[in-house]
Amino acid sequence: MKISIYIKFPLLLYICFLQSAMAQDSWDRDILEKANTAKNIRYLKENEKEVIFYTNLARADGKSFAESYLALYLKSNALPPDSFILSLIEQLDSTRDLPMLYPDNDLRDIASNHAIMSGKLGTQGHQGFEKRFKQASKTFAAYGENCYYGVDKPLLIVIELLIDKGFENLGHRRNMLDPYFNSVGISIMPHKEFGYNCVMDFGVK
Repeated sequence: MKISIYIKFPLLLYICFLQSAMAQDSWDRDILEKANTAKNIRYLKENEKEVIFYTNLARADGKSFAESYLALYLKSNALPPDSFILSLIEQLDSTRDLPMLYPDNDLRDIASNHAIMSGKLGTQGHQGFEKRFKQASKTFAAYGENCYYGVDKPLLIVIELLIDKGFENLGHRRNMLDPYFNSVGISIMPHKEFGYNCVMDFGVK
């Protein structure tokens, strides 16, 4: 699955939303610890670790994710519930105890190379996807890729990819909530056209 998304978002509004979300967080500590699979990975930047963390929270307890982070995001932006939001809420309501995504260095290298090249060239999309994953296909039974363009804020990246507005096949969401994926590589790099780009590469070992 090869999916791209580009989002613009007011940074100040995002900061207010994030502070509100964290202040009202009532998550079970065991789930928070379980979801934090990247906390000791030195090659990842903090914002990259947080993208994995929030994605894992949605996989571990989708209903709580919808009632906390997603609800505050919608309220902060005064967003009416459209078909994408409603379908996400419905899906999250039944999402629980999916396998956690663990950082994988091979997937990270694929994601990083693509994020760096896309950023320098100012391009979007999945150029050279099959070639980039040729070696990985020997290790992973299946793999997929999400590309996001805009800001470098982890929670925003995760929520926008989950909503997947405008993408009728919901490819981003399917990748992020796929019950078979158990590995992930991520890279957030500057992008000369859109500010930043985030590449998430998923795999099944």
